Amino acid sequence: MPDDIAVGRQVEAVRLVKNLRQIDVAARAGVSAATIHRLEHGRLEGMTVGTLRAVSRAMELPAIVRLGLPGPEVDRLLDRTHAAMVERVGAELEAFGWQVMPEYSFGHFGERGSVDVIGWHAATRALLGVETKSRIYDLQATLSTLDRKRRLLPRLVRESFGWQPERIGVLLVMPETRGHRRLVERHAVTFRSAFPDRQIEVRNWLEQPSRDLRGLWFLNNLHDAKVMQRSRPKRSHRPAPKPAQAIGSRSAEG
Repeated sequence: MPDDIAVGRQVEAVRLVKNLRQIDVAARAGVSAATIHRLEHGRLEGMTVGTLRAVSRAMELPAIVRLGLPGPEVDRLLDRTHAAMVERVGAELEAFGWQVMPEYSFGHFGERGSVDVIGWHAATRALLGVETKSRIYDLQATLSTLDRKRRLLPRLVRESFGWQPERIGVLLVMPETRGHRRLVERHAVTFRSAFPDRQIEVRNWLEQPSRDLRGLWFLNNLHDAKVMQRSRPKRSHRPAPKPAQAIGSRSAEG
């Protein structure tokens, strides 16, 4: 049933945000790992209310039998994770001397959307679009969305801020979890083709963007505030000044 599938996806998303394995949740709830697997795939038939409540308690969730309805607790958890990712990426970019614009919304000749983070490196005229994902449900849809944003962004920033990008980067950012690592392993060919640049290459590019980039970046210790304080020495140059047009207007209407 569609509602059961939605429940399963919510449970899986929360488990991954908490960086738990199915066997971890099963041990806490006193059920089998196969039960958690069935639950996450929306196969709730035959599961008792007691089992669902035990899993709910194990994951510190409201009762799973209510997850098919609007769940503010779940929404807040996933929103916090997304906000933490955007904040972390922005801090990392600023440390490398990038000008950062979070949550950029656009509308251009009927094409509308938003970019989680835009970065501009004035010294090299490099433009970066960042997509943060706490969980990928449809890999092909994610790739298609990134391709569309990569195509639109150079024109949008030229029209809105007068930037003339010579190098374009797109970056998919996910939390460092076992589930995300397994996802990349299962679709290794697709990820290698779509995102050939990984952790070290991404950081090198952020420091000196000398070419285009298609990168995949895992963030670890996402909710640890101390990670935001970089141990690298302070950089001598200052971030590029903001463009003449106010950045507060994030919508680029065509």
